[in-house]
Amino acid sequence: MKTAIAGGVKSNVRKGYGSNLLLMVAVAMVIAGLSVAGASIFAQKEVPAQNSVIGDPAAILASGAGTRTGYADRSIETAQAAIKLEPNDFKAYASLGFAFQQKARETNDPTYYAQAEDALTRALGIKPDYYDAMSGMGQLNLSRHEFGKAEEWGQKAQALQPSSPYAYGVIGDAQIELGQYDAAIASFQQMVDLRPDLGSYSRVSYARELYGDVPGAIDAMQKAVVAGGPAAENTAWCRVQLGNLYFNSNQLDKAEAAYSDALAGYPNYLHALAGLAQVRWAQGRTDDAIKLYKGAVATVPLPQYLTSLGDLLESTGDRAGGKEQLDLVLYIFKVFEAGGVNVGAEKAAFLSDHQIDTAQAVTLAEEAARTRQDIHTMDTLAWAYYQVGRYQDAHSAEQKAMRLGTQNALFFYHMGMIQSKLGDAAGSQISLQKALQINPHFSIKYSKEAAALVRK
Repeated sequence: MKTAIAGGVKSNVRKGYGSNLLLMVAVAMVIAGLSVAGASIFAQKEVPAQNSVIGDPAAILASGAGTRTGYADRSIETAQAAIKLEPNDFKAYASLGFAFQQKARETNDPTYYAQAEDALTRALGIKPDYYDAMSGMGQLNLSRHEFGKAEEWGQKAQALQPSSPYAYGVIGDAQIELGQYDAAIASFQQMVDLRPDLGSYSRVSYARELYGDVPGAIDAMQKAVVAGGPAAENTAWCRVQLGNLYFNSNQLDKAEAAYSDALAGYPNYLHALAGLAQVRWAQGRTDDAIKLYKGAVATVPLPQYLTSLGDLLESTGDRAGGKEQLDLVLYIFKVFEAGGVNVGAEKAAFLSDHQIDTAQAVTLAEEAARTRQDIHTMDTLAWAYYQVGRYQDAHSAEQKAMRLGTQNALFFYHMGMIQSKLGDAAGSQISLQKALQINPHFSIKYSKEAAALVRK
């Protein structure tokens, strides 16, 4: 008998303020729809680890996001050579489409998405019912934050091959971003039942985390690490996610060990460097944290790590250095917008946090919320309302953000600040205390403020 906790499975792609604009679908693409089978994904049973061989074209994605392996370049060259020999090779065009998406993640350059779309469109022009190309289109739209379109492409692919798990991942990831949690549960349960592997353990982990089961999330991510993937980056990514779970629940020693393990297996991995940077900051080793963040953004200038670096520099009194990083974040948003990526929610969160054009932040957050009712968009909308003094609207939005029982310290901090403005002093203290209980180091920007307010 299958059981479910608060409605079931959730996406393996983590979101939140400052989420990686390119990594939001990285795991889904890297593992090409791998999943966990068995009773329920929430069952605390031991499931035998299984390594899967990922076939063409999804194997192109095996090097993961933010690497400097040259894997995408080699894959592009291979696909282009095949097309030169056979101009109607639809498989090669689909492979090329995946490779350009990988290249976009490696470089943080959204212009590669247009090339990916062209390649996938050509594949479908030759063979309109080609499953891999349809799934690739779904992933492309996930990367562009066009979640409704992503779901449509995933549904088309799934209708062609209902026994293939990959499309269920595309569908479920899109549904998660739209806040359609019940539908996502069904999509992921189907995926889970089809094939067990690293990818589904990751999804189980995120699902448990969303519903407040942090120990269960850690357990599932540990299984993902053991299961491994077809490339070293796959396992390193899971180790980083495990580290994030430990860090976000104030288990600094275990977080440090997980990030260090990721770096040992995959040297100079930017996500592990950034993870270790936040541990060093929490330990009070600010200089080390700055060096590590600088190392992370030197590889690929991802907005969330630039933001952390900027906030950290400003906290040390280096306002010029901090502003330089934060200005770069705004520039990257413009680049993504020009490249056809919808970054409205992410930009709204950034503008609200740094009190830059808060009216625009509200507009962007409201636009995002018209089609997306996920908890992170609701949290962004709440904080945007807070910054312009719409406290009752902020409270209503934050309640929606907290509806799953997610143990997210930033959510509780936002709620506490909103409650304070509404005159609910007792409620505010409870919320702020909860934020600090979950993780006293939840934010470079806000943790000290929360602690000071609780001490009053």
